[in-house]
Amino acid sequence: MGIDASRTPVDDDRRSGADVPADPEPAAPQVRAEMRVLTAAERIEAHQRARIAADRADAKLIGEEISVGHAFDKHVIERREFPDATTRRQFADMIEDVVLNDEPRVLGGGRTAHWDHGTLVIRNPGAPDGGTAFRPTNGYDYFLGLH
Repeated sequence: MGIDASRTPVDDDRRSGADVPADPEPAAPQVRAEMRVLTAAERIEAHQRARIAADRADAKLIGEEISVGHAFDKHVIERREFPDATTRRQFADMIEDVVLNDEPRVLGGGRTAHWDHGTLVIRNPGAPDGGTAFRPTNGYDYFLGLH
């Protein structure tokens, strides 16, 4: 049987790697991203999508904040102004829908009013519960009279 060179014993220093340089870490692949300047139409579309997403997020937060405040107890439970909303989640969804599909008005004191199909949402960032939502008895005239 012949001597197999691959099986020759290696001295201890070489086995421990003391004199052997460590294998270099594999380099991360260099990826060249092709950058392309967006057209004006693409920039406008991207801006519109971002604005819609921001509006939806804002409306969701308004609905969640107002629905856990006094408006649910007073206008949903006591006065039964919203027969389709029996839970705070349903009330929040309804408020969100009004804010997204409304006729908005800017009021004094940083408040905003949102009117849609007989429902009024008043966003008041200074109020502990963020505002209110109800169905005024004099409807749209009430909304127009807000300042």
